[in-house]
Amino acid sequence: MRVTHIKLETFMVKIARTREQEASCDECAAHVARLVEALMQGNVEDDVLLDILQHVLMCSPCGQEFHVLKDCARMDAEDSWPSFDEMWHKIEQGK
Repeated sequence: MRVTHIKLETFMVKIARTREQEASCDECAAHVARLVEALMQGNVEDDVLLDILQHVLMCSPCGQEFHVLKDCARMDAEDSWPSFDEMWHKIEQGK
């Protein structure tokens, strides 16, 4: 595997963002829904939720799940869910 300047820089940024105490993927899965709710209410002051937020910023798989949950919460709050046909069309486009 060839190491490029971008890969090295990304790695260095991730190292710089590490914390002494970090949440695991299992902890993230247990608390990510609470994090989304707290963000929707504008109230993320709980240390556990701050650790989860840090984790979703650093871990791609957990970050993807977080973004899906956040988008679902936003659509629910705005009552803007796409219709079945719209969702099916998006699935078909992805094939």
